[in-house]
Amino acid sequence: MISVRAAKTDDVELLCTLGRRAFYEAFGEYNDPEDMQAYLDLSFNKEAIQKQLEDPDVIFYIATYQEDAVGYSKLKKNSAPPELANQRCIQLERIYALHAYIGKKVGKALMEKCLEFARSENYEWLWLGVWQQNERAISFYHKWKFKTIGVKKFKIGNEITDDYVMALSLKPE
Repeated sequence: MISVRAAKTDDVELLCTLGRRAFYEAFGEYNDPEDMQAYLDLSFNKEAIQKQLEDPDVIFYIATYQEDAVGYSKLKKNSAPPELANQRCIQLERIYALHAYIGKKVGKALMEKCLEFARSENYEWLWLGVWQQNERAISFYHKWKFKTIGVKKFKIGNEITDDYVMALSLKPE
């Protein structure tokens, strides 16, 4: 069974390792090795993750299976894309499962926790960026009723790609 808990400040090493591994497993084969290494070094170094863990606007959740960390998510409060300017938004900046655990409900457990938090804080929208060629992730988000509302740039090393901006309305109907 997958369980999800909020990350603590002493989870910095775990998040660095988990983040690097999950991102590399998801995108390593699609990127130049130097660009990938530059992104991993920038995004998953101890100082960067420590700073994020100390930021009151950032929330990490860690998914575990039998005591092993197998995935994580990162929310960023009060972050809105241009398409939702002046709306009360929270960004799902990252949601990843280790490759061996894809299809084992890690993403579902993390998404449920993120939605629970967003709704408890009365956000109107949960939004994210997803690589346009990541069909598996796009399908996952569609199952949660996310809609594509725009496009944004994403940089890995020297490579710049287009990501879809997808959003889910959290407003009561």
